[in-house]
Amino acid sequence: MPLRKPEAIPAEGAAIVLTGPATDMSDFNLSPFRAFTGGFPTGIIPRKLLRKYWYPPVPSYGDGTAKYAPYGMRKIEALLVREFGADSVAVVHPNSLERVVGPGTKAIGISSMEPAGTGFVSRTYTSLLGFGGEPVAAAEFRDLVNKPVLRRWGAKIILGGSGAWQIHKSKLQAKYDVDCIVMGEGERTALNIFRMALNNERLPPLVEAESPNPEEVPCILRPSIFGTVEVTRGCGRGCRFCSPTMRRSFSFPLNHIMKEVQLNAKNGTKMIILASDDIFLYKSKKRFLPNREAVTSLIKSVAAVPGVQYIQPAHASLAPVVYDPEMVEEIGPILLEKANWVANGTKHSSVEIGIETGSIRLMNEHMKGKMLPYEPTEWHTIVTEGVDILNANGIWPLATLIVGLPGEAEEDTIATLDLLDELRQRKVFYVPLLFTSEEDCMLKKARHMDLNHLSPLQWDLIATCWERNLSVFVSKGLHKKIGLAAMTTYPLYYRWKHGSKVLRPMMKLAGWTRDSVSTEASV
Repeated sequence: MPLRKPEAIPAEGAAIVLTGPATDMSDFNLSPFRAFTGGFPTGIIPRKLLRKYWYPPVPSYGDGTAKYAPYGMRKIEALLVREFGADSVAVVHPNSLERVVGPGTKAIGISSMEPAGTGFVSRTYTSLLGFGGEPVAAAEFRDLVNKPVLRRWGAKIILGGSGAWQIHKSKLQAKYDVDCIVMGEGERTALNIFRMALNNERLPPLVEAESPNPEEVPCILRPSIFGTVEVTRGCGRGCRFCSPTMRRSFSFPLNHIMKEVQLNAKNGTKMIILASDDIFLYKSKKRFLPNREAVTSLIKSVAAVPGVQYIQPAHASLAPVVYDPEMVEEIGPILLEKANWVANGTKHSSVEIGIETGSIRLMNEHMKGKMLPYEPTEWHTIVTEGVDILNANGIWPLATLIVGLPGEAEEDTIATLDLLDELRQRKVFYVPLLFTSEEDCMLKKARHMDLNHLSPLQWDLIATCWERNLSVFVSKGLHKKIGLAAMTTYPLYYRWKHGSKVLRPMMKLAGWTRDSVSTEASV
């Protein structure tokens, strides 16, 4: 589709405007990892500086529309353009809203990943880092919805995106004057909501979207932030704390994927993120058995596209790695060549995996399908062998662990610490997260975990993870500086806030009480 010309936006404004908070409308200087810092508190660095240097706006065309936008927003844009025409839809950074919103604007769609800051990352690291303030992403969302231009001409405000549930669950819809919240996948549902808005009809306050069939999902028409391209949707493993398991599971055809990869590459996107809840289950067989030919063909095809400098798979599980190590051996060199990660002078690729817990009891209770085709009793072996295979092929995974799963007891935390001890020599970046009962998961009625209810062992688990990260991923000099900052912070904040039980964890984080990481791991 040809790029929009400046005169294509009517003087009275675009009929439909799509936007998102400043954190969502940035590529964080081409670093997906930095994007997680949207969950950090606002009290650390002034947002004026963050907006300029940490999450600067995506480039815009001459008419103010965004050159790159979040992938989900691009999907909705494609549906709307097909229905109402390209001249009726404008996708913009919030800085450009004044240029495209006018008396002719009937609907403003907002997409957000963390509008209330109540997701896993925001809840964990805003509280852990402290120092006051709400999560940066939530502050940017509030600033966006409070812009007077959004309501100047009575346009309907429609909220979607992966974090839309947060506004509903936090009971902020009325406060933020949002006409309609669309929760879930929007391809089948959103079009009718926008059609109602254009007809000046009253919108339902909340819509729980139906999952689409694969053929209902259009290809994007314009490039996405990070060059994101979806390769699979849904998971099917049944983890009770996770939203992807609630979606219908399918893989997209290779020609569909490559069309979007080529579109991104032709428009200057250096990176391609392969969005998937498990890249190793692309076109998988029964019982979650990996399809080596399909996975290797996918990676090789993307790598061969001119202009693609970096490839970043989003998520993976460890069971397929253990089941078919040769699959990893085939794609490992390609991912390493196309990697954008360096730690202590060593280039490596990465992918997010979910370790979550070392407790077999909790695996059986909350994520019995996570290790299929293996049994929950084999979880420790799957994790250690899987990470070994990834490391041997230049992949240093980012691993999440969930602290405070419903029913977690002291012996469960000990089991996780034991698993970390088994992993002591491996190259893993650990991200411990406080359990969060998201609205679109099976544990949505369970109680959140918070820092005030952490046991000394759970504090120790968090400290162990971050001491490992500092030992492996940063220089010894920087580790010492962070350790000094941690111990300076302890009497000023943590001792006052959380009591003496956090002294030993803070000492471990500082490197003063050594975890069992060998000195070889930090070389």
